[in-house]
Amino acid sequence: MKNIIINKLINLIQKENKYDDIKLQEIRYGISALYIIISRSLFYLFISLLLGIFQEFVIFFISYVIIRSFSFGLHAKSSLGCLIVSSIAFVGIPLIADMLILNIFIKIIFSIYFFVTFLLYSPADTPKRPLINQTKRNKLKKFSLITILIYIIGIFTLNDIYSNILILVLFYQSLLISPFLYKITNTNYKNYLNYEFK
Repeated sequence: MKNIIINKLINLIQKENKYDDIKLQEIRYGISALYIIISRSLFYLFISLLLGIFQEFVIFFISYVIIRSFSFGLHAKSSLGCLIVSSIAFVGIPLIADMLILNIFIKIIFSIYFFVTFLLYSPADTPKRPLINQTKRNKLKKFSLITILIYIIGIFTLNDIYSNILILVLFYQSLLISPFLYKITNTNYKNYLNYEFK
């Protein structure tokens, strides 16, 4: 199904434009990534409706996409691995958010941990997507920290479910930018260093 849709779109693009093979490969990669994002998002949306956690899912999804877009982080090495891990996170986190009971002291500890973690490790690149431009890395770090501060305010001002979702979003993303997880998965960390001064 995926290949049929992508091939039809590529054929339509080829009819309207004259691109060389390299450009068409780039377009195919972009369409493929978009297809995966849309199809998986619809799948998670459907599951959240079945489980009665639609609102929690939407809050999680939006919160996660925002912080992920600034802090980047580890990717699964296979499409199946990505589907399994992201399904657990995108369905599991909204499910357990309602069950957590976190007092103010725990929220303070988590908030300090999140700020320090993102200060040290955000943004975290990957071998396939190294963040070579230092100016861009600095901007991403700044936006990450601003987002963290906004989320921390939310943690202390929103109701328990949404506060828990923000804590779990930041906890999940803090793992994905951690050098420790990169080491466990045998993935190179700080890949931009391979390109500097060359």
